[in-house]
Amino acid sequence: MPFVRKIVNSNILAGIIDVPEGLKNKKVEVLVFPLEDNTINDSSNKNHKLAKGILAKYKNPAFIDRESTAWVEAVKEKHEYR
Repeated sequence: MPFVRKIVNSNILAGIIDVPEGLKNKKVEVLVFPLEDNTINDSSNKNHKLAKGILAKYKNPAFIDRESTAWVEAVKEKHEYR
């Protein structure tokens, strides 16, 4: 199995991966191996869910006309007696 081994300054990796504080500004060894098991990529895609429509069951059409003034009313209620 071919692989790549290289010693580099950890600063060049900062934009690519999260480098722990203890390794910053130091020389580090980078090893690159081919990924032969494709189940890792497949499983991450299966668990991906969208948030679109998740709160639809809580919507109340009676409040739609009050949306434009809701924030102003909430601030008034909270700070009215100060």
